[in-house]
Amino acid sequence: MPHLKPDNRNTGASVPCACSLQLTRPISVTNLLYGIIMIRHLTAILAIMTSMLNAPAHAAQGEYWEVTNKMEIPGMPFAMPSTTNKVCIAKGAENDPKNTSGDKDCQMSDVKTTGNKVSWKARCIHDGEVMTGKGEQTTTANGYAGRMQLSGKSGGEDVSMNMVYSGKRIGGACDPEEMVKKFNAQMCDTSRYESSAEWISSADHIFSNCPDQRGKLCETVRRDASRDAYAYTLLLQHDHQPNTASIARECKLDMASTTSSVCKGVNNDNYSMLAKHCPSEAKAFREAKRRKECEGRSYSGVVNAETIRACMEGGNRNANNSQPENPVSSGKPQSPSTGKPAAPSSAETGNPPEDNPVNNLLEGVKTLKGMFGF
Repeated sequence: MPHLKPDNRNTGASVPCACSLQLTRPISVTNLLYGIIMIRHLTAILAIMTSMLNAPAHAAQGEYWEVTNKMEIPGMPFAMPSTTNKVCIAKGAENDPKNTSGDKDCQMSDVKTTGNKVSWKARCIHDGEVMTGKGEQTTTANGYAGRMQLSGKSGGEDVSMNMVYSGKRIGGACDPEEMVKKFNAQMCDTSRYESSAEWISSADHIFSNCPDQRGKLCETVRRDASRDAYAYTLLLQHDHQPNTASIARECKLDMASTTSSVCKGVNNDNYSMLAKHCPSEAKAFREAKRRKECEGRSYSGVVNAETIRACMEGGNRNANNSQPENPVSSGKPQSPSTGKPAAPSSAETGNPPEDNPVNNLLEGVKTLKGMFGF
């Protein structure tokens, strides 16, 4: 799972959850995909909370509150810390979500007020995926406390999130509209992005909410995917996820040209990532590796059987590192083809080695005179 860093800067954004997300290395392809799912729905939560408290901003002057929130995502390998921010909330909005308008992707329903307690249900539709949930909040003269739960599916996987938040009035006049603008700017701040992986993981959010960052996203992915196997693989993985915006389509990438370019760099480090996408280049790499390991050597005796077998396999086993070495039991060598103990050598039995498969292999190798320098 990518590391998600809450941003504790006091931006003044008038939302109860003013946390931003940042990816830090190292990160695997599998973990990035899970991070993409989490970021999409964390953004949805922020949209709900923004719609709860921001809508009356244009109609009323605001005041400062100190807001603390903590988010929990079951299945994450670590607990996200709580964050505290100074935010601007329109007067009255802190205790009456019924009078706010919903976000275009999220709607509140079944809003009930009993004394100083408000409860509601929420339904969000984002990129064709639906999340539903419920929330409740209790308000006092100078504070409030609440919780919200959301659940749904993303890419066929169950996703659930819980958020607990509280607010304390600290006073002082402020402009809620200005604070909302700052919050939106923070959510689209990409100045700390250090790799194409961060851009790819945030692509859906950028395409939907940050039009001024679209060009930089496309420029970064176009540059890196054509020369870096890791970026290329992440791009393919992202675009094959259901209900995600295709980066290749949105950025008008020529994927045939991109694939051709990145395939020119197949090497021992990226072979496992590129082999299935670059079959001819992978084959050429295996052959080159075999030649480097095998040509010009002098082979004699049973001790070289394993090396010869690796050469004759064209370097497949070493290149993709996917086949384990044959186990050794009772201290005896194993047959390469069956995994059973190999036949005793002529040195052990004193018999001629006519039936020894290694000898047959050596004879075959000796016919490749031009290749093995015999």
